[in-house]
Amino acid sequence: MKRRNWLILALILLAMLAVSGCGVPQTGVENFATTQPDGPWQTFVVWPLANILIWIDNFLVGLGVYYAWGWAIIIFTFLVKLITFPLTLTQTRGMQAQKDLQPRLQELQKKHGKDREKLAAEQMKMYQEAGVNPLSGCLPLVIQMPILFGLYAALVAVGPMLENSGFYWIKDLSFPQYNEGLTWISVAWQAGDYYTLVSYMVLPVLLVVTQLVMQKWMTPTPTGDDSQSRMTQNLSLVMTLFFGYFTLQVPAGLSLYWVTSNLLQMLQQWSVTKFFIKKPAPMVVGASAGAAAAITVDSKVVEKKSTPATNSAKQTNRPKAKGK
Repeated sequence: MKRRNWLILALILLAMLAVSGCGVPQTGVENFATTQPDGPWQTFVVWPLANILIWIDNFLVGLGVYYAWGWAIIIFTFLVKLITFPLTLTQTRGMQAQKDLQPRLQELQKKHGKDREKLAAEQMKMYQEAGVNPLSGCLPLVIQMPILFGLYAALVAVGPMLENSGFYWIKDLSFPQYNEGLTWISVAWQAGDYYTLVSYMVLPVLLVVTQLVMQKWMTPTPTGDDSQSRMTQNLSLVMTLFFGYFTLQVPAGLSLYWVTSNLLQMLQQWSVTKFFIKKPAPMVVGASAGAAAAITVDSKVVEKKSTPATNSAKQTNRPKAKGK
């Protein structure tokens, strides 16, 4: 359990590193052709990803697509999700497997609730018998972290290019600016510019809603003394609210990326759950799967063995015909 807590803490620290921009100036990069990357992180991760974004935007502009930058961000996010789908598949399978084991976990908690060491030992034994790694849902996320950091930093770097680029109800994907914080809300409110308030709050609200839906969908509901699941849910809720608050202070282009990523993640989870994950067989409460199978087999054997005797008994009990 301590190892799990340390892993969650590490993920939070990595998330804080992500929102810091990973060394890229918050003002962005004015010209990638004349600005040289600083260090291996920018050279091998940030600059290549930023150039891909710029190439997609130029390609869409050449096709005459409206709102090219907004669609470039969406297409780029889709390509990343497609490339990292094997990792997402592993992550979703691990989380679904742990969710399927919740009934058995509840039985263990009722049986060994007061004996923490015995409960932990039985939980590990249950995971081993089921072939489930408790960390399988987290490890793929850790592997994807450098990619996510690079994407975030690339979007920060191309920030100046998003200026005056609208996307449907959003007038400017580069608004609000980093250095403004939340002051744009009070300024718009005092000026009576309610359209700006509503239009730039849509994406942060969608971000929080999609995050909560994903957590509700995939996270097992904690029961009894399952303090570990409760702590995970509380931390996830805090991080969701934190990111919702953060998206109120960053350019709408970044918020569009996060919301698109969440929507694609929900689609991936649905498709994996429906087409790639087999539904578990009905479980007999209080007995292991092997014992249930043995009981089923034995009952069939007994039934088959008892059939001849039953038939002979029925023949013996038949009434004799009259006159014989």
